[in-house]
Order: sequence, then C-alpha cells, then structure tokens
Amino acid sequence: MTEEKLRDYFNGQLTPKELSSDLEGSQKRTSYDVTSVYINNIEDGEFEVKKEHLVKLCDDVIFGHLALTDLNTIGFALMASDYFTWDNSGKEGEILANVIFEWDNPEIGFDLTIKNVRLWKEYLLTGTYRLDKNELKQKFRSKGKYKELYQAIDEILWTDWDPIGVNEVAPRDEYQSYTPTILNLKIKESDTETIAKKLFEIETQTIGVLGDINRCRNVADKIVKLK
Repeated sequence: MTEEKLRDYFNGQLTPKELSSDLEGSQKRTSYDVTSVYINNIEDGEFEVKKEHLVKLCDDVIFGHLALTDLNTIGFALMASDYFTWDNSGKEGEILANVIFEWDNPEIGFDLTIKNVRLWKEYLLTGTYRLDKNELKQKFRSKGKYKELYQAIDEILWTDWDPIGVNEVAPRDEYQSYTPTILNLKIKESDTETIAKKLFEIETQTIGVLGDINRCRNVADKIVKLK
C-alpha cells in the first residue's frame, strides 16, 4: 500500500474500491507465524487522522467496500507511520489510539469481525466501549502462544493486585476482564510505570475505589519481569 493513496481516500479523492486495489498484496506471510506489511511512505509533511476518517473506514468495511483484512493493514500503516499522526491528548485522542492499536493487533486482541467493526464505530462516535472483554478472556484462556503469559498475569492480578480485597471470598474470575488489557501492554513491552498507570486507572475510574499507585507499581514490576 502507499500512504499517498490512504491520504487521498481520507480526503475523499479515492474510492474505497481504488483503496482496496492499492491494499491488495500488501501483507505477505514470511514464515509460519510472521506476516510482513509492505508500505510506500510519504517522506515529508504530516496528515492528522481524525475520528471521521476511522468512521469512514468502518462504514466501508460494514458495507463490503473494504475487506476486514484491509483494516489490519491500515492499522499497521498508521501505527508505523511518521506521516500519519493524531492528537493523543484528551478522550478523543485516546479513542483513536485504542481503535488503531486494536486494528493493528487482532492476534492479541479482538478479532476483526463485522460485529466488532460496528462496535468500534459506536466507540468512535459515542465514546462508549462495548467490545466484549469476555471474548478476549476466552480467546487467551483456550489457545494461542500467549496462553501461559495470560494465565501468569491473571494470577498476579488475583493474588497481588486484588484492589477490592476479595480474593479469599469472590469468584476466581473477579478481575479476568482486565487481564487482556494488561496482557496487551506486556506484549507491547510497556514499562513498569505504563502498566502501573493503567492498573491505577482501572482501580479509580473503572472499579471506583481510592486506588494505590504504589501497589500498582509493585504489581506492574512483577508483570514486566514475566518471561
């Protein structure tokens, strides 16, 4: 694929069919579990990706004008690009970053399905994230090369994190909806502070407890040291 074609598509100067043609053959399997993506870059300047650009992609996938695998190629291209940028500040920037990352990483996150594309579109438009984390939980518990890592992180969250202090009385799956999120950070080789901040965010914003950043750092350090 070429960044120029993607830019023209975002600007309404290229049809979905023309973009799909440009994307064709961009991904090539180079070994059993490695796929390479070939991109022709724009060397100068930059283009700011906005919410409406990603919604446009969602619509064209939903209506069959682009393939699901095209989202994966585009996600990789955006993540790897120096030309395409987005504003990382504020809630909207966080949403853009999350969606692009998930499109780039279906092997460690949500599968690229029409159902999930509809939910990504809803997330972009409303800020409400309704992708089913139980889907990830089952995915990593049942198979895949990250199964052991998933289980190790899940055990640390249950034994060492336990932000509401219920691991002696609550069901064993109390925190398992958060395991895929932390697994994604671990696979990205995030540092201790990044993982700690995410744990603290879950404590204070999702669960709604006071939070303990020092405990989060200790837990994050254990996760970073996992092999």
